[in-house]
Amino acid sequence: MNPRLVSGDLLEIHRNVARVGSFQGYRAAPVAFSGAVGILAGGAQWMLSPGPLAFVLLWSSAACVGFGFNLLCIARQFGASPRRWERSLAYAALSDLSPAVLSGMFLTLVFTATDRVELLPGLWMILFGTGVMASRRHLPAIGTMMGAAYLLCGIATLYFLEGASALRAEVMAGVFGVGQLILASVLSRSAS
Repeated sequence: MNPRLVSGDLLEIHRNVARVGSFQGYRAAPVAFSGAVGILAGGAQWMLSPGPLAFVLLWSSAACVGFGFNLLCIARQFGASPRRWERSLAYAALSDLSPAVLSGMFLTLVFTATDRVELLPGLWMILFGTGVMASRRHLPAIGTMMGAAYLLCGIATLYFLEGASALRAEVMAGVFGVGQLILASVLSRSAS
């Protein structure tokens, strides 16, 4: 038996498991934490009434804290795993999110630089929903519906809210804060 052939077959099996396997890294507690960050950011926005640039900085910081904490939890749990297939699943889950995250970063820079900040809440919701749906193979079935809900909220925000009304604290805290708390509840129920 050729050892190279066996090694290649095992590698292919690992790739297939990573592609279709069930990733259990999205946990309710870190997602709930990001929801709480969204609620706190909404409260801070309501109290401070920031201008457009400060709005972008506030919500970009909230996104970095929430996403960063989730990323840290996934990396801590799976990054040092002795099981290669678990590391592969964690990498695949994060790779599914990366196009939406990178697009959000670049669009934030462009729309801030061109004074079109009022479009960002809807775009962020659409991109986040797209990222959640791209991660659907790593979520319970209702996770895809949550992604669609974010997407629809983004479309509604862009369509119905003009100018500064899209930048209201309750819009962002309602969608991202409450939305993440609902997603955390879904994850909690699916884990039990």
